[in-house]
Amino acid sequence: MGESNSSVDEDLLLKEFFAEVSEVERDNEVVRILSCFKLNPFEFLKLPFDSSLDDVKKQYRKLSLMVHPDKCKHPQAKEAFGALAKAQQQLLDQQERDYILSQVTAAKEELRAKRKKQLKKDTASKLKSLVDEGKSELEYEQSEEFQQELKLKVRELLTEQEWRRRKMAMRISEEEGRLKKDEEEQKEMWKRKREHEEQWEGTREQRVSSWRDFMKSGKKSKKGELRPPKLKTEDPNKSYVQRPVKRG
Repeated sequence: MGESNSSVDEDLLLKEFFAEVSEVERDNEVVRILSCFKLNPFEFLKLPFDSSLDDVKKQYRKLSLMVHPDKCKHPQAKEAFGALAKAQQQLLDQQERDYILSQVTAAKEELRAKRKKQLKKDTASKLKSLVDEGKSELEYEQSEEFQQELKLKVRELLTEQEWRRRKMAMRISEEEGRLKKDEEEQKEMWKRKREHEEQWEGTREQRVSSWRDFMKSGKKSKKGELRPPKLKTEDPNKSYVQRPVKRG
């Protein structure tokens, strides 16, 4: 029952809040959302990287009401509203969330390594870090300066990963295109071969008949054909054909 009352109270607070929100504030929020780095959903929802799933849902509800096309007159309110919905969907998806947080971890490690190099050059800072037993480092990572550096570094890493993903997708697409072309050429080759075989088989009867006629004509003389007489020579085993005498 207490949980239900809490939800009602929250709804009332939201209604009171948005009743006081001006059109300018709504427009500014649309502009902010549309200017966010597209690969980082945390930026769209104005949330730190360690936000919980409940934080994501609450913040989405608040900001989506702020820029809802029915409440906000900005011409791009619908676009901003859609961007928020996509950001929430990404952060509620475990795989998407883990991927983004893995880039956040990588960004932190790079910044820590960079700071370690700086401290080696700065003896006073190094001594202070040893005395505080890491306390100063913890305070630094909670500072606005570090959070801004982290935000920019995460942008950089996400951009690199997206570029690699696109190049890989392009290579896969090119390879698929090449394989498809090879497959089509192979099919065309087999098609031509089948057509040739069918044409060859189709003329088989004609070729066999022609061959039979040729063989017959080679063995028998054509009807009405005159052959020159064979004359005997002195050699009984040989004969010669008398050449026609040309008469003038």
